[in-house]
Amino acid sequence: MKILFIACYSPLINNSAAIETLQYLNKLSEIKGNEVHLLTVNFPKNSIYYDEALSCMMSEKIRLHLVDGGAVFKRLMPIKPVESKGNNENKSIKNKSGILRKVLRKVKNGLVIPDMYYGWAKKAAVYGKELIEREKIDVIFSMHEPPSSHLCAYYIKKQYKHIPWITYWSDPWLKDSTRQKSFILKKVLEKKMEKNIVNLADKFIFVTEANRNEYLKDYEELRDGTKKTFILNRGFDSKLYQRLVSEEAPKLIKKDKLNMIYTGEIFSKLRDIKPFIKALEEIKKEDRESYNLLNVLFFGNIDDIDGKKRLQNLEIAKVSPRIPFDEALKYMLNGNALLLFGNKNSKQIPAKIYDYFGAKGRIFVIYGDKNDPIKKVVQDSKKCIVTENDTGEIKEKIYEMIYMHKNEKLECDPDFNYEWNSVVERLNNILEGCD
Repeated sequence: MKILFIACYSPLINNSAAIETLQYLNKLSEIKGNEVHLLTVNFPKNSIYYDEALSCMMSEKIRLHLVDGGAVFKRLMPIKPVESKGNNENKSIKNKSGILRKVLRKVKNGLVIPDMYYGWAKKAAVYGKELIEREKIDVIFSMHEPPSSHLCAYYIKKQYKHIPWITYWSDPWLKDSTRQKSFILKKVLEKKMEKNIVNLADKFIFVTEANRNEYLKDYEELRDGTKKTFILNRGFDSKLYQRLVSEEAPKLIKKDKLNMIYTGEIFSKLRDIKPFIKALEEIKKEDRESYNLLNVLFFGNIDDIDGKKRLQNLEIAKVSPRIPFDEALKYMLNGNALLLFGNKNSKQIPAKIYDYFGAKGRIFVIYGDKNDPIKKVVQDSKKCIVTENDTGEIKEKIYEMIYMHKNEKLECDPDFNYEWNSVVERLNNILEGCD
């Protein structure tokens, strides 16, 4: 089976969707008879998201097709700051870079339709049509997020309606909480785009039941029986984990401490970390001995400036910039407690929960709100310690984990129900039309 795999977020960059794409690509390419062609954005190496280590993890079997991102992409893509010998100048550059990223994110979320990859989608579709003719593609598979991946596939499918098109919806589109403050015109245009995609696509894969139900409610086309919908979760790569865990522990891990690890972005629109920080501050006042047993490590951007400063003021906490995927995995695999902040006002489940299921550490889940869809995944799992996003409850659970750590009962075996091989086997069946 020849698969045209369309994804703006590819293993050239380091974010949750790109890591997901990496695993699907590699596992699909391992299946006998498959030939996978990846059509993606040509990210510049000076982008803050570029990750050479992650790109090197992509199988050599993948046929890679890179298309330039276009003018809007180049204007909005944040780049790495130029290193400076002067400390004051370097700090100034970093501060300006952080402010610029925040401004660019607001522009991108509020004005750009539907995202900064729209120009890429148009150009990539032209390339994709040539690819279909040349390679005789059997099936088209496109991954949201972002929406332009689906738009690119839509432009191709309009010309090749006989080729099955399977769409993957990792997040909601219009109902994503980060898009709620978009201008009316942007919402109207994107609604039309989404409806066009729903009308033309053949199959729909969702990662949560809640997200699927929203689409079934909004689109009669999905309820008439002519189109199929599926639920498919992410997974972890046990072979990769076995290799990384055998290597030396990263430098910030402290063997005699309870290492609490968070790797990823914190966007305050989705995740509120202040109750967690306040819980740590209160433990510091109440029980210095327990407080000193903690080693709290955050890796990635935190857009809550006040929360970030409060976290940095705690002696037991360290906030570090984004790190390469393999390094982030090493920290995760050496952690005793893996932090996960659920999303508020969202149907989305943070994808890192599935990475966490493959580690030895216990998973500490702080719900985004009362309706957090991650509850269905974690509330009955023995690997997970769960709490509402309330300072008192969080503090109680931290004390519970400290007790378990002292008695060597904190670590827990991986949950192999979430291993990648079984997940991708089902995806392959959906692509072939067997599921």
